[in-house]
Amino acid sequence: MKWGMLVMQSKISLVNKEIRKTILRSVGWVAIVHFLGLIFAIPLEILMTATGEQRQYIRAESLFYFHFEIQAVLNIGIPVILAVFLFRFLQVKSYSDFMHSLPIKRDSLFHQFALTGIVILIMPVLLIAIIVSVLYNPLNLAEFFTWTDIFKWIGITIMFNLLVFLAGVFTGMISGISAVQGILTYIFLLLPMGLLILLGYNLPFYLYGFADRYVLESKIEAFSPLVALSQVSFRPLGAIEISIYCALILILYGLSLWVYKNRKLEAVTQSLVFPLLKPIFKYGMTFCTMLLGGLYFGIMEGNSTWLIVGYVLGAMLGYFVAEMVLQKSWRIIIHIKGLIIYAGVMALLVFLFQFDFTQFEKKVPDLSEIERIHLSDNSYLYSDNEDAFFLSTADNMDLIRRLHKDIIANKNNNALSNNNEHAFIVYELKNGKKLVRDYSIDKKKFAHFYKLIHESDEYKRVTNGIFKVKEDQIEKITIRPYGPIEKKAVIVDPIDMKEAIAVLKDEINASTYEETIDNRDPLASIEIRQKNEKTVGLEWRISYKLFEEWLDKKGLLDQAKVTAADISYAYIVDTNDLEINFVQGYSYEEIFEQMSKLGRAIKVTDKKRLEESLVNTSVMDDGPYMIGYYYKADGSIEIKSFQAENIPDYVQQYFK
Repeated sequence: MKWGMLVMQSKISLVNKEIRKTILRSVGWVAIVHFLGLIFAIPLEILMTATGEQRQYIRAESLFYFHFEIQAVLNIGIPVILAVFLFRFLQVKSYSDFMHSLPIKRDSLFHQFALTGIVILIMPVLLIAIIVSVLYNPLNLAEFFTWTDIFKWIGITIMFNLLVFLAGVFTGMISGISAVQGILTYIFLLLPMGLLILLGYNLPFYLYGFADRYVLESKIEAFSPLVALSQVSFRPLGAIEISIYCALILILYGLSLWVYKNRKLEAVTQSLVFPLLKPIFKYGMTFCTMLLGGLYFGIMEGNSTWLIVGYVLGAMLGYFVAEMVLQKSWRIIIHIKGLIIYAGVMALLVFLFQFDFTQFEKKVPDLSEIERIHLSDNSYLYSDNEDAFFLSTADNMDLIRRLHKDIIANKNNNALSNNNEHAFIVYELKNGKKLVRDYSIDKKKFAHFYKLIHESDEYKRVTNGIFKVKEDQIEKITIRPYGPIEKKAVIVDPIDMKEAIAVLKDEINASTYEETIDNRDPLASIEIRQKNEKTVGLEWRISYKLFEEWLDKKGLLDQAKVTAADISYAYIVDTNDLEINFVQGYSYEEIFEQMSKLGRAIKVTDKKRLEESLVNTSVMDDGPYMIGYYYKADGSIEIKSFQAENIPDYVQQYFK
C-alpha cells in the first residue's frame, strides 16, 4: 500500500515537473519580450541620458519617468497575452482533453498554471530593479530618484501586472475562445469607469441640474485599473486605492479557481461557457451602446427626439453585435422577443424618471442648513482650485437660493442654445454634506440675481486675489498688453506699487455687473508678483478709466497698452464678405490678404479712428464686422471683430 502511494506521488511529481516545462516552453517567450521591453525602457534609457549631455534635462521623480509609454503598453499588454497563452488549453478541445486526463486535480492544475504565470510575470520586473540598483551609485542616480522610488516602482508595477493578469485569467475561465478572452479582459477592466462616464453624461437629460462634469472629475479614473495605470506617472495612488487593487487580486484569484472547478469541459470553443452569462453580456452590451448612442445624438443635436433616436440606434447596434459574438457568425438569428422586452424595460425606466421620486430636481437647502455656497460658471473653479471661493453672508446665500429656485421654475424655458452658460452651485451644509448642481442657462434671463450677487462687497472680495495681497510683500507689478506686440510696463517703486494697488481696488469696488461681463477685450493683463514668489493676476478692463489716468500720469500708458501709434493701418470689412474655412484652418495673414482685396473694405489710418477701434473690438468671433490690424514693429497681423453693440459710428455709416 505504501509502495503504491509512493509510486502515485512519484507520478504526480513527474507530471507537475512536465507541466512546468510545458508552461515554460509555451509562454517563456512572453517573459523574454517583457524583459527586453523593460530593458529598453529603463536601464538603457538611463545609460543613454544619465551619462551624456542630456543628464541636465532629466526631471525624473520616479522610474515611471523613463519611457513611460512603453512601460504602460507592457503593463497593459503582457499580462493579457500571458493569460491568453497560459490557459490556451481551455480553448482547444484536444489540449483540454489531454490536460484533464492527467492524474492531477483541477485545483492543483490551476495553481500550477496561475502561480507559474505569476512568477513569469514578476521575474522581469525584479531583474530590472536589480540592474537599476547596480547602476544607482556609479551613475549617481540619487540626483533623480531615491531607493524608496525604486521599491515603489517594483510594488506598483507588480500590483498592476497581477491585477491585469488575473483579470485575464478570470475571463479565460468564463470563455472558450482566446480572442474573446482577450477582448473581455479589457472590457472587464474598463467597464466600471466606462459605465460611470456613460451614465454621468446621460443623467442630465433626466435629472435637471445633475452636475455631470463635477462628478466625472471626481477621480473616477480609479474605477479602471487600466486608466489608473496610464496616469500613475503623474497621479500618485492613494492608500485606499492600493488596498482595493490588492484585494481585487486575491478575489480574482479565488474566483477564477472556483469558476474553473465548476466549468464544464465540453464548453470549449463557446464564447461564454456559462448560460447565465450570455443574457448578462448581451443586454449589458446593448445598454452600454444605447447610452453611447444617446450621448452622441443628444449632445450633437440637443433635443429629446434625437436623444431617443440615438438610444434606439445604439441599442439595436449593441444587441446585434452581441448576438454575433454569442452565435459566432454575422448570419445571426434575431431574437426579437428579447429586444422588445429590453425596450419595454428601458421605456418604463425613462417614464419613472419623469416623476423625480427622490425630489432631486426640486431640492434647495434651507438657509439654516447652509454653511457656505460656491457659485461660478465652471466646476473647475471649485474642484481643481485650492483657492475656491465661497459666499457666506446671509444676503448672498439667500440670493443664490432664490436664483436656484428661479432656474428650477424656468426649467422648460432654459433650452440649450449657443448663448447658454453654466450656473454651477455647491452648497456646503452644516452637517458636512454637499449639494451640487449644474445648470445650462441664458444668464440674461437671470441678470437681476447675478447683478446683486456680483456687485456685493463679499463677492468682489473673494473672487479678486488682489484683496489678499499684502502691500509690503509686493516685489513688482507687470502690465503686458494683449496682442502680438512686445512691450510691457513694470512698476517697482514701493510708493507707486501701493498707489497702483489702491487704484485697482477702487476700480473693482466701483465696477458694475454690466462692466464685468463686457465682451470687449481687456486692454492688458496685470501680474502682481510677491516676495514669496506667488503671483496674483487680473485684467485691465476697458472700464478702468481711473487706472488709465494714473498710468498716464506716471508716464507708463504707452507701454501698458496697444495704442494707435503701434499700428500702421487697419482694414474693416463685412464678415459676410470673407471666405474663412473654419474646418481646414486659416491664418491671420490669409484673412488680412482677403481684406486688402475687398472693394468694400475700409482702410483706416486715422489715429483717432484706430484708437476708437482698439477699445471696441473683441476676439475674432462671429461679429458683423471684422478688423485686421497691421503692426508697425514687425508687420504682424491681428484679426478681431466688432460685436453689434460696440460698432463705431463711422463703420455703421460706411456699410449702410
